Amino acid sequence: MVMKIKIHKTTYLSETHTCQNCGHVYQGKVCNICGEKVFQEKQLSAGHFFHEVIDFFYHFENKVLKTLKLNFLKPGFVTKENLRGVRAPYAKPVQLYLVTAVFFYVVVSKLNVTDYIPDYGDHNYYALSLHAPMPFAKPLDEAVVNAIDSAWVQKGREIENRMIQEGVYDNFKGENDNIKFYGRLRKDSLVLNTDKSKIIFFRNMVVVRNENFKAKIGAYAKTFIFILLPFFAFCLFVVFYKKIKYYGASLILATHFMVYNLCFYTLHSIVDVWPRRLWGSAFGAIIWQPFYLALYNDGVKPFSVFLFGHEFEFIHLVFWMPWFFIAFKRLFNTPWWKNLLISYCFSRLFFYLIFGVFKKVLIAFTIWTMH
Repeated sequence: MVMKIKIHKTTYLSETHTCQNCGHVYQGKVCNICGEKVFQEKQLSAGHFFHEVIDFFYHFENKVLKTLKLNFLKPGFVTKENLRGVRAPYAKPVQLYLVTAVFFYVVVSKLNVTDYIPDYGDHNYYALSLHAPMPFAKPLDEAVVNAIDSAWVQKGREIENRMIQEGVYDNFKGENDNIKFYGRLRKDSLVLNTDKSKIIFFRNMVVVRNENFKAKIGAYAKTFIFILLPFFAFCLFVVFYKKIKYYGASLILATHFMVYNLCFYTLHSIVDVWPRRLWGSAFGAIIWQPFYLALYNDGVKPFSVFLFGHEFEFIHLVFWMPWFFIAFKRLFNTPWWKNLLISYCFSRLFFYLIFGVFKKVLIAFTIWTMH
């Protein structure tokens, strides 16, 4: 009996190639200087093109979903893997953040949630002086609020003057300095004295100013929340400076926490707001009602506010502290009591950075850049 052996044509890894990009001569499938892969003419076919598209989205989706799941269920695990050099199986921190942020802002924009895309007036809340150890900060808080309010009024005057100077109302001018306002079809009209017509000018200015503000702040919010990461990472770096060798490591940890936070807030918004839109009742409020009755009744509310902040901050602490506690334990192996204290402090610090600093800076910058 004769055994037949079928020989396949194979490209061995030992075959020598010349890199089309840098000219380096190498063996294998990838240039070890610039990373360019071996090029073959069949890669120009339509079939190969669509195969690469499908392959990209398949692996991209698998990596992102896998990393999100681990980051949510095993706090600190993906960060630890990144810090010890195991990165290929997971989405990159910035890549993960961008995907999560896009989904987050689509959801909150559709639901009209204003906690991360604030309305004008939100700068009056979550002042530093409201925290028990910081009453001396009240003059600073009042100065910030007054400065934003003054800028808002001044911006309104600039818009109104510009509308008048550009001749927006020229077509309405009548005799004896009166102004005739026409209806939509220009069949009905109302004649007012110039002084009395100022209320019309003011109303139009308010509409223009509010529309301008909402259009700009939605775009700026996506950038400013990312800019907040280096500040939070710096706080992590200072506290764990003996265990975090590089500032970049704290940036990775801060990014993974922010991804968790955006995922948490997206789910919370859907659970809390969507039922209210569909059935007129907030499912989230029902869930938290037992906690509010136990911790925020008239008897213990002062103590609860001192320890956890008001109800809105308490919700965030419930979800943030466990993530920090598990992540810090996994990364730094700190004693449980110390870990609990650090997790509590970082939760309250991060809440203030978002709602006490981020929103005020975002509102002020938006007003400053309005035209």
